[in-house]
Amino acid sequence: MRKKDHIRLALADKTALTSLDAYAIDYNSVPRFGLDSLDTSTTICNKKWQFPFFINAITAGGEECNKINQDFMEVSKACEIEFFPGSYSPALKDKNDEAAYPKGYSVNLGLDKNPKLILDAIEKTKAQYIQLHTNPLQEIVMPEGDHNFESWLSTLTEVSKKSPVPVILKETGFGMNEETIKLAIDLNLAAVDVSGMGGTNFARIENGRREDKSTYLENIGYTTAESLEFAAPYRDKIDIIASGGIRNPLDVVKCLALGANAVGVSKTFLEILVNEGKEALIEEIEKWKKELQFLMILMNAKNIDELYGKIRKIDNI
Repeated sequence: MRKKDHIRLALADKTALTSLDAYAIDYNSVPRFGLDSLDTSTTICNKKWQFPFFINAITAGGEECNKINQDFMEVSKACEIEFFPGSYSPALKDKNDEAAYPKGYSVNLGLDKNPKLILDAIEKTKAQYIQLHTNPLQEIVMPEGDHNFESWLSTLTEVSKKSPVPVILKETGFGMNEETIKLAIDLNLAAVDVSGMGGTNFARIENGRREDKSTYLENIGYTTAESLEFAAPYRDKIDIIASGGIRNPLDVVKCLALGANAVGVSKTFLEILVNEGKEALIEEIEKWKKELQFLMILMNAKNIDELYGKIRKIDNI
């Protein structure tokens, strides 16, 4: 029921402006090359991806949410982009959810889980990556939230040492500060997903599920742009994934220009899937792939690395 509530409330949570609207890309009036000269590939966790944006973790558990993951798997294969499934937590309690969880992709679990359960989940799902999500603010607001925060760092440390696959530390919509990014580097993690404010606000969602609301908690955290500014100086030490409020290909290239290696998209793709279906989402992603290339031409960038720094701040949002 909680996962279905998250989907319903996330789709109702609308954000008109994000921190990325305070930036403009470098625009060139005279293009230097054409589509045949472009390389849209990126490398994440030592694996080459053909495109620098992907379907990020959204949900799992229960017939409706498992169907969403199945649809996303089919879309990702058709479009040749990466897909990261949502939380594996329901699979720890229900055999049907365990059987339905996508295999051979990534596995997603929170830092509140026992390290052994996390390592077992990697093996059971044949995962290529482990997304360890951190969501202390959501847990605080969540009616049934887990407050055992004292174990989180030790869990992260143990999994980082024992995991057979790359470890990605993933925020859940509240952004990352420089201290967190430095910690990830110290623990030799493969990547961070800064997941900044500007997309789905899980504090607002959890407030929507409780009677004694604490709405002031909904404004804590860092935007996607702020998080990328914190992370950019360390882009040669750890892979940086941006997510949080990604609405279109222009947002994607802005994140790449701010230092991200790849960009995760969640609610924008979920809305299309739920409201219009798989074929409409496939069509939209193909459009994104083409328009990403056009934007690269306008920015005079033949590859993803050349996008870095081709951006300027224009306003405060």
